[in-house]
Amino acid sequence: MTKLPDMLVSENATLNEVMESLNRSAAGIVFVVDDDEKMRGVLTDGDVRRAILGGAERSSPVDAYVNRDFKFATESDSRQDAIALLNDRIRHLPILDDDGRPVDLLSWADFWRLPVMEPALGGNELKYVMDCVTSGWISSKGDYVTRFEEAFCEYLGVEYALSTSSGTTALHLGLVAMGLEVGDEVIVPDLTFGASANVVVHCGATPVFVDVDRETWTLDPEQVAAKITPKTRAIMPVHLYGHPADMQPLQELADAHDLFIIEDAAEALGAKYKDQFVGSIGSVSAFSFFANKIITTGEGGMVTTNDPEIYEKMVVMRAHGMEANKRYWHHYAGYNYRMTNLQAAIGLAQMEQIDKFLAYRKNVIERYNTILKDVPGITLPPQTDWATNIFWLYSIIIEDSAPISRDDLIIKLSDYGIETRPFFYPLHMQPAYNPYSDGTKFPNSVYLGEHGLSLPTANDIKLDHVDLVANTIAHLMTQTVEL
Repeated sequence: MTKLPDMLVSENATLNEVMESLNRSAAGIVFVVDDDEKMRGVLTDGDVRRAILGGAERSSPVDAYVNRDFKFATESDSRQDAIALLNDRIRHLPILDDDGRPVDLLSWADFWRLPVMEPALGGNELKYVMDCVTSGWISSKGDYVTRFEEAFCEYLGVEYALSTSSGTTALHLGLVAMGLEVGDEVIVPDLTFGASANVVVHCGATPVFVDVDRETWTLDPEQVAAKITPKTRAIMPVHLYGHPADMQPLQELADAHDLFIIEDAAEALGAKYKDQFVGSIGSVSAFSFFANKIITTGEGGMVTTNDPEIYEKMVVMRAHGMEANKRYWHHYAGYNYRMTNLQAAIGLAQMEQIDKFLAYRKNVIERYNTILKDVPGITLPPQTDWATNIFWLYSIIIEDSAPISRDDLIIKLSDYGIETRPFFYPLHMQPAYNPYSDGTKFPNSVYLGEHGLSLPTANDIKLDHVDLVANTIAHLMTQTVEL
């Protein structure tokens, strides 16, 4: 967060020193003080820019450009009165002592924060959860588990859906049911969340990292083909940030080499590859219902398949490996990956609203696109003609040509109370996956990982807030003071 000392400059400072302070504090404004440290005025990045455009040298003293009509609060003012002075234009307010010296700072971001994602729980969630509580069915037995799974099957058009305790356990359960063993290899995109690789490792198998396509951010089929070996057992496309992977060439590779396709659709419920929902294409698919996903159960996941043999094995493995018709008889060394009836109740209520969620998101994306499409240095999210992106998080690329780096933009947006999120780190760069590195270069995943930024995209985010985020980015991308 912005600190008061970073925003103080002497009235004897030069414009260049002010610019250094502006970029250091990321606040867009400095407080000018005299030799006695008394407040004499303010200077914004816009003031500096106008001065330089008007012919001022960077070595010019700031005194001639200081705005001496400024807002402030005093130590004797109530906190409520001081906060009332903050608004969309005044985001940083100095607090002065009785002698006029700045002693504290109020910032807009201290009182308002827009999260990247938060759940929308305005449907039947409470009603269904109360039904669980009053009926006593709160663990993994209960009608809502079945109803949630059936609703999921109906939505995706798949034969089988099995609820799990998380998206990670859903993915792991699918790999186990496909018979993944020690020594097998699974092709995984280098740009994804760590769970995609972790579940392969937990099976005793080897994740083989492949670079992603620069345009879609998903597995590059040509590079997948080059990584297939006799040990390859499966390909794991990840529908990253809501945009589907190019499934047809991946499926052709899988068919040619007798491989499984396991879709990591954790971030892409409702997305389509051509006219088919992701999660209904591969041998097995996994979804996440963590609180930041399109629908949520708090924690939870779902694994889907059209293969009855795989489904039946997952049913057994999900519940400790016990045979369904012989209690306490373990056919496999299984897992406790079950979802509770309470979670499923929330999930069912969420599924009832998914069409509404996705329809509203189209408005959100349109607003973002309209404001950001012509901003220099920004690449908008991918949207190919063969896919329907659900924009799990509206994510952009801050290009090298931009006047501000991705990381500096994160800091500045935070100062405005806007939470953002950088892209995932490429897997090959992380200590956990060093044993699986073979020296391959991943230029696309590295570039995207260093330049990608996700913006607030909740299911019920106010369109005014979308405008605020996009306009703030547009302002910062065009108004940043250059050294």
